[in-house]
Amino acid sequence: MNHREIAKKIIEESGGIENISSVTHCSTRLRIFIKDKSKVNQEQIQAIKPVLGVVFPEDELQIVLGQNMIPIYESVSKTFESQSKNSDARTNEAQEASQSSHTTKSTDGGKKSIGKFLYKVLAFVSAAVTPMIPGLVAGGMLKVFLLLATLVFPAFESSSTYSMLNMLADVPFYFMPIFVAYGASKKLGGTPLYSMTVAAALVYPTFMTAVTEGTSLSLLNIPVTLVKYNSTLLPALLISIFAYYCEKFLVKVIPGIIRPVFVGMLTITAAYILGITVLGPLGDIVGSYVVHIFLWSSVNIGPFAVGILAACMPWLVMTGMHHAVTPFMVQAITNPGYDGLFKPAYLLHNMAEGGACLGVALRTKDKALKAECYSLAVGCILAGVTEPALYGVNLRLKKPMYGVMAGSALGGIVAGLMGATAYVYGYSTILAIPIFQQTIMAIVTAIIVSIVSACIITMIIGFDEELLR
Repeated sequence: MNHREIAKKIIEESGGIENISSVTHCSTRLRIFIKDKSKVNQEQIQAIKPVLGVVFPEDELQIVLGQNMIPIYESVSKTFESQSKNSDARTNEAQEASQSSHTTKSTDGGKKSIGKFLYKVLAFVSAAVTPMIPGLVAGGMLKVFLLLATLVFPAFESSSTYSMLNMLADVPFYFMPIFVAYGASKKLGGTPLYSMTVAAALVYPTFMTAVTEGTSLSLLNIPVTLVKYNSTLLPALLISIFAYYCEKFLVKVIPGIIRPVFVGMLTITAAYILGITVLGPLGDIVGSYVVHIFLWSSVNIGPFAVGILAACMPWLVMTGMHHAVTPFMVQAITNPGYDGLFKPAYLLHNMAEGGACLGVALRTKDKALKAECYSLAVGCILAGVTEPALYGVNLRLKKPMYGVMAGSALGGIVAGLMGATAYVYGYSTILAIPIFQQTIMAIVTAIIVSIVSACIITMIIGFDEELLR
C-alpha cells in the first residue's frame, strides 16, 4: 500500500472528507480535526499497517505514524484540499462543526466533572500549540548549535554572522503569540489572519518600545497595561477565542453584500481593543502564575517534582497532552530565565524510553526485534522521537513501561538533587545538553541514570514477545 492509498484509507475511516474540519501534524502524528466523532472507525485506522497508535481526545484524531508521518500527511492534506470545494466552504463547515460541538457541551456541561473540563482545556491548548512545535524545535536546536560553536570558537559570538543567526533562532519564541493565534484559530474554525493580526499588534515594535520605556498609553480613554507579550501563550489564546466568536456574530448580523468589507475590520478592531486592555493583561497574569506554580513545586517538593513529571510523561505523550506544557516551558526560560522542571523531565523521559528499548534488545533472542529496538533507542536518545518506541515496543510489550516510568523517575530525582537547569530552549535529546550550561554535569549524570536504570529494570522484569505477534 503506497502513501496515497494509505491517505485515502485514513480519510475514508475518518468519516470522509465531509467529516474533516482541518488537517495538521506534529513530529510523529497526523492530527485530523473531526466534526462527528461517531463516524470515525478507530479500529480500522489502527489496523492500517504504518499506524503505530491512535489517540482520540475530543474532536482531534491523532494518528501516530512515526517516520512515515510527513509523506502520509502530505497525501492526506492534498486529498483534503483537492476534494474540498474552496477555502471559504471549508471555513464555514469548520465553524458549523465547532458551533455544534459547543452546543453539545452546553446541554450536558453540568453533568461533566471538573476533571473532564480541565482535560478539554488542555486538549484545546495542545491543539493550538501543535502547529508551532516544529518552529520551536528548529529555533531551539539552532541555539544549541550556536552555543556549541561559541564554546569551540569564542570569537564567533562577537561576529555579525552569530548575531544574525541568533536573531533567526529567537523568532519562533519572540513571535510565539502569533503562532499560537494561528493554531487556536484553526482549531476553533475561525479566520486565522484576524487573530494573528491582533497578536502581532501585541509585539509591534512601537508598542514594545513603549513598554520598555514605560510610556503611558491609553485606548478609548482606557489605560493600557504595559506588558511584554513576546513568548507568551494565554493572551493569544484568549484573543483568538474572542475573535472567533466576534467574527461568527458579525457574519450573522452584517448583510452579505458588505460582509467582506466590514467583518474583518470590525473583528480585528474589537479583538484588539478588548485584547490590549483586558484579555492580554489577564492572560499574562494567569500565565505567569501557572509558570510560578510549577516552579514553586520544584522548589518545595524538591527533586521529586522532576521525577514525578518525568514518570508521568509517557502517559501525557500517549494522550497527546505533552505539547500543552511546551509554551509554559518557553515562558519559564523567558521569565524568570531558567527551567529546572519541564525540560529536565521531557529529556529524561526520552532517555528512559530509549533505555527500555535497549533492555528489550539485550534480552530478546529475536534478531529482527533486537535490531528494531536498537534503532528505536537511537531515535529516542539522539533524535528525541519517542512515539515509535512507545507505541511500537514498550506499550505493546506492557512490562517495559515499568522500566520507562522508573527510569524517568530516578533520573528526574537525580536531576532535581543535582540542580539540573535549562537556560535555553532546545529539543529534548542528548545533543541538547549544552542548554544546561553550568549544570551540564548534573543533567549528564541524570541521563546516565535514566538510560541505565530503565534498561536494567526492563531486562529484570522481562516481557512477553508474543504480544508483538
